[in-house]
Amino acid sequence: MFVLKRCASTVRLILAYAKANTLAAMEYRSAFTVQVIAMAANDCLWLFFWWNYFRQFPLANGWQGTDIVILWAVTACGFGLSVAVFGNARQIAMLVMNGGLDAYLGMPRYALLHVCIAATDPPAWGDIIFAVGAFLLLVHPSLWQILLFVVLVFLVSFIFTAFIVILCSLAFFLGNTEGMTQQMFGALISFSTYPMDIFHGIVRVALFTVLPAGFISFVPLQLLRHFSWLLLGGLVGFTVLLVGMAVGLFALGTRRYESGNLLGMQS
Repeated sequence: MFVLKRCASTVRLILAYAKANTLAAMEYRSAFTVQVIAMAANDCLWLFFWWNYFRQFPLANGWQGTDIVILWAVTACGFGLSVAVFGNARQIAMLVMNGGLDAYLGMPRYALLHVCIAATDPPAWGDIIFAVGAFLLLVHPSLWQILLFVVLVFLVSFIFTAFIVILCSLAFFLGNTEGMTQQMFGALISFSTYPMDIFHGIVRVALFTVLPAGFISFVPLQLLRHFSWLLLGGLVGFTVLLVGMAVGLFALGTRRYESGNLLGMQS
């Protein structure tokens, strides 16, 4: 019972932060709207490119147009949810370097959670709107597929967030890793939006290990194509493992963290 209450309390905290961050971003309503529309339009252009390709080549190495829609929808929605709710995770490396973690380490709840949910990225809502619209309008899913899509999006968002936390936490040990973090995270996003079957050999292995792109795009696609409890269990297990690695590495890093002597607290 205690565990359930603690989980419910954590969910309420995350939702409260997400609501507050979104309302703060919407204070500049015109800028917020433009950013959201621009991001959704950008996603639509990329999807149009692939959709047009598969109109010319209806079946390429086993892939069809609806597969690309599913791939983009799951990836975009998972990424959007990650940066909309846990948008500050990408700032961890900078906070480590300038001593900015002080304000979070003094909070009563788990520091990593507070760091991650402290900010949002407004354009992310464009990704979410695009993904949901594309999935519903172009795939014509059943109720079961819609429910599965929601579950997969949450898992993918945790993978994205955990991966960025792992990259940023390396700053505790290696110094300034902002450049490397941006490059690796950008590579993860890029590889997650390409059909996995075009990669072979060591590159394909790397996309299920070093860059978990296969678990973001290929595995969810297979589950929506031909559902398997075993495959879903594997995806859940990998997500839990990656989140555990992120939490553990951050905790280990805070033991090495040198305070920046910043006395200000987050408002």
